[in-house]
Amino acid sequence: MPGDRPQPEEDVDIDADMRRYVLDVSGRLDAIDHYQLLEVPRDADPRALKRAYFRLAGLLHPDRFFGKRLGSYKGPLLTIFARVTLAYETLASRTRRAEYDATLGSPRARGLVASPPPRAAAPSPPSPAAPPGPAPRVVDRRQEAMEALKQRFVEGKARARQHGDAAARARAAGDFVKAAEEYRAALRYVPDDQALKAAHAEVQRLAGERLAESRRRQAQLEERYGHWVEAAESWRRVTELCPGDEEARQRLAGALERSRRSGG
Repeated sequence: MPGDRPQPEEDVDIDADMRRYVLDVSGRLDAIDHYQLLEVPRDADPRALKRAYFRLAGLLHPDRFFGKRLGSYKGPLLTIFARVTLAYETLASRTRRAEYDATLGSPRARGLVASPPPRAAAPSPPSPAAPPGPAPRVVDRRQEAMEALKQRFVEGKARARQHGDAAARARAAGDFVKAAEEYRAALRYVPDDQALKAAHAEVQRLAGERLAESRRRQAQLEERYGHWVEAAESWRRVTELCPGDEEARQRLAGALERSRRSGG
């Protein structure tokens, strides 16, 4: 496996179970086949393959670790995820699965059935043949999948950065609604980015305050002209946007009372 082997005691933002998994799989990655990697039997049906892939993808997807300290685990994590993706894409296709199965050898050679007892006349059993290595076509597809994964990861970060820059410009211009939309778009690519989450929450708060102030002015104008039903609705919106605004709650109660008295 390319890159340095991850260190068990390294200070990284990965829990102990995931560290043990990465250490185990990265040490055996070149010796196990697609079925062993997905932890499914050779006769697994499409539904079992999909369940196995989604379970592993949920644990290994790069977005889950974005912004975290990975240290020497970063390369193995990306490589394992790419191999898991390649394994699923290969086995999910009937044609590609048949081609791949042909490269694995017989079940006996892979230790999947018991070997027959040794012949009495044989002085010593022959050394077991080494398992066949992956076919060149499999190696090429594996490399292509890894490169495609890395490319998608880089492109996702670039798009998140573009939306983040647009959000910052909108915020500087005072357009908090637009800024919130851009931050939300950025978070679709990097959902675990804490800085973007904080910025998104802040502009949502600012947008809410601005909308609440607009509703407050509208309610005051409606009160001035005696439009108590409309004023009550506007004050209600203010209380929803600013739950801690005691004055708005009192004005809402007053507008509702005036509305009842006027028959509105």
